[in-house]
Amino acid sequence: MIKFRDIGTYKNAVDVPYCKTAVALKNGMVVTADLAAKTVALPTATSTKGEVYIVINRIEKPEIKAPNEYTIEKDEYPRLFLVESLNTRILDMDMDAVTGTYSAIAVGNKLAADVDGKLKVISDATGYKTYFEVTEKTSFGGEGIAVKVVVA
Repeated sequence: MIKFRDIGTYKNAVDVPYCKTAVALKNGMVVTADLAAKTVALPTATSTKGEVYIVINRIEKPEIKAPNEYTIEKDEYPRLFLVESLNTRILDMDMDAVTGTYSAIAVGNKLAADVDGKLKVISDATGYKTYFEVTEKTSFGGEGIAVKVVVA
């Protein structure tokens, strides 16, 4: 589960709703997009450091009982937000979007996209176009974190 902390973030975010995904996705995953081909894919080892998008879809399937059960299936259209357009904005997320355990996350940690679409803790952000900095540990979704988007 993931959300923008401030409602005004939607006004500044670059939203791409017209690309079709080749893989099943969850809200909070980080992906790459080929805007010319109108396709979405999980990041590769090299593209994790480049231009990435975060998936934040509205849950449009009434049979879903919990937000983390929602899946954007293959050949559906995820709502993508260009991470670079969210510079300095705060996002709230639970640990479903992060590799690792809640106890291992600390304020000040830097998170970046991994090849599975989740965020992982990195020790050095050199070379990353964008990354996320943990600003606080919260109870959002049970075990949550607040992250600030950083554009290098």
